[in-house]
Amino acid sequence: MLKKTLIRVLIGFVVGILMGDGIAMMTTAGGDFVPASPLLIGLCGGFWQAFTVQTLLSGLYGAITFGCITLYDIERWPLAFTSVVHCLIIVLLHIPNSLFLGWSQTVWDVLIMAGLQVAAYFVIWLILYLTYRKQVKELNELQQHLQDKTKNSMKGDLSNEETAT
Repeated sequence: MLKKTLIRVLIGFVVGILMGDGIAMMTTAGGDFVPASPLLIGLCGGFWQAFTVQTLLSGLYGAITFGCITLYDIERWPLAFTSVVHCLIIVLLHIPNSLFLGWSQTVWDVLIMAGLQVAAYFVIWLILYLTYRKQVKELNELQQHLQDKTKNSMKGDLSNEETAT
């Protein structure tokens, strides 16, 4: 499980960098291309320092996000509980990260993003829940069919033994 988690963390680090820097590079400040937020450039004292901090924090955010997927491998935790824990980690990590990196400017920006993240988690949980419920129903039907078949087979064997004696 540790190896799987480390692989997820490494993949998440790369995806986080690509997404964080990619989104920042798509935004503009007053029509000018700025690959880091003006707020972060001001806080860090320069473009390259801001870009480095943004890259590292985006990578860290991605690494934690992907690494926490391992929570779903804990079989004794119900799916709803695991989803809530993972969602809380992501939302609570996103808030300071987005404010510091300048992704969010106001409290409303933070609340909107948190709301969107919670809504996405709910939709994902609902889809997984309905999928698993359907699979359990199909397995139960299959088990019932096999039990019925076994009972009928045993009854046939008993009646053959009675007619033979």
